[in-house]
Amino acid sequence: MPNFAYKALTASGERVSGEVDAFDRKAAIQRLQADGLIPIDAEPAAAARGSSAASASASAPSARASQHVTTFTRELSTLLRAGEPIERALALVIDDSGDRKLSAALGRVLGKVRSGQPFSEALAMEPRHFSRLFVGMVRAGEATGRLHEQLGEIATLQEREADVRRKLVAAMTYPLILVVVALASIALLMGYVVPQFAPLFANAMDRLPASTRWILNFSSWIETNGRVGFIGLSIAVLGLLLALQTGIARPLLDRLSLGLPMIGTIGRERATAQLARGLSTLLRGGLDLPAAIAMTREMIANTVVQAALARALGQIRQGRRLADALKDEDFVVPMGLRLFRTGEESGRLAELSGYLADQLEARIVNRTTRLVSLMEPLLVVTLGVAVGGIVISILNAVLTVNELAI
Repeated sequence: MPNFAYKALTASGERVSGEVDAFDRKAAIQRLQADGLIPIDAEPAAAARGSSAASASASAPSARASQHVTTFTRELSTLLRAGEPIERALALVIDDSGDRKLSAALGRVLGKVRSGQPFSEALAMEPRHFSRLFVGMVRAGEATGRLHEQLGEIATLQEREADVRRKLVAAMTYPLILVVVALASIALLMGYVVPQFAPLFANAMDRLPASTRWILNFSSWIETNGRVGFIGLSIAVLGLLLALQTGIARPLLDRLSLGLPMIGTIGRERATAQLARGLSTLLRGGLDLPAAIAMTREMIANTVVQAALARALGQIRQGRRLADALKDEDFVVPMGLRLFRTGEESGRLAELSGYLADQLEARIVNRTTRLVSLMEPLLVVTLGVAVGGIVISILNAVLTVNELAI
């Protein structure tokens, strides 16, 4: 029988954790309830230990912070659903946040809530951890009296976004490794191996094959100017990163991500899926369509799409339908326009937007996987041709020199 790691509250409100034997998660929760506990979370013990180890060894602070915020949101939703007041629920989850900076921010939020400030306004004072979308959804939950449901929706939205990003990163990892290996192999050949043969051909350069002369000349250039070239390349990369951070080059790259063959299709589907997911979550939370679109812009990174949504929002506020306003923009895929129109006409926009997001997210992962499966053999063949071409050119030159000596 498997073990499940759990977190729960006692009847007196004390937070407890441990492991329980059960056939599945539902049975584990029922057993905890039978013991008089209020379950907060229960998951397979092996997965919980693996998740803790992964969190401890993760090297990306932003990824860790995002995961901690999602965990906090899910646990707070569970506590509020169990009937805990917001102040006590916050106090219970602060110590278990797993991140000192997040714990400090939550401590400040708790202090403001205890002084009478609304929870959403207190969160808005911590923009480093809680986005405008997060704060807006919490504010909507407070207004409708469904804060625990809204927090659950936020956690689900964050989990889905993280899952899609994780799958995309996993799909692209191997091709990136191949590219790095290919460049390193060629650099080693041209910068170290080929120069060893250069003295052998010094007196016969004009009689060597053209490919060999080109390789030798290029290798000589690398040997002479390699450091300068490396420094120049490093400066160019840093300049590009700086341009992306400051937003100078961001619009151009965002436009290319929507217009390039194959990649553009994935980019448009990704933008449509994010829009659909945001609308589904926010409309179910009680927001009207204009407010939902305004907040959904916060979860879309592409600046071109953000500008397009701003234009569409202006038309919607003037009375135009969502599908008609989006039709004038170039980022929404045809399937999205059809389902948005159907959702508006049938009054099921939130439901159909969720269905659309599910379909597109699955399609994005499948398209990316297929694209990567095509790239992998292409990269391997390219690496083989490049390395093989260098080796064959050198061997051909050696044979040529030997024939001339004879």
